[in-house]
Amino acid sequence: MIEPIASFGIRFTLSLATYALIALWYVTPRLSRLPLELALVPSLRVHAFRIVGGTFLAPRAVGPGVPTEFREMIGYGDLAAAALALLALLALRRRLALAIALVWVCVTVGMLDTVNAIIRSIRFSVFTYPLGVNWVIVTMYVPALLVSSLLIFLQLLGPNRSATTMSEPPSGRSS
Repeated sequence: MIEPIASFGIRFTLSLATYALIALWYVTPRLSRLPLELALVPSLRVHAFRIVGGTFLAPRAVGPGVPTEFREMIGYGDLAAAALALLALLALRRRLALAIALVWVCVTVGMLDTVNAIIRSIRFSVFTYPLGVNWVIVTMYVPALLVSSLLIFLQLLGPNRSATTMSEPPSGRSS
């Protein structure tokens, strides 16, 4: 039988590679044609659903051996990151001057939270405990978060594509 950490590694890596190829082949070419404020929206939407990390806080969602410290760090960290993503989306939609700054805060906090969760999951040997549906979240959704974070960072650091001349508020749809 395969060790739990090896099983995790295989599934995580395959998901990460799949999301990266989707981003490279389909997402990036389309987003690069949009003003920055519009291009950020699809990737931020991925982060708005980080509320799923709150399942770690639900009674009996994971095995009793998973440390409370770890469960709370995941649950509350993801909740904070989801709230920041929603704030950034609203700021972009309303074209607030602080929208891009909020995106920076969101993606930085989210990335730090994700990297911290990965490190602590290994430290606490979390993959040796029953994780229930959280196993799917960790192997399917976390890679999507990493790829979408990379897309956001690349867009923020890329050429200036301001949407100040747009007549419609950012909706995430291109014409």
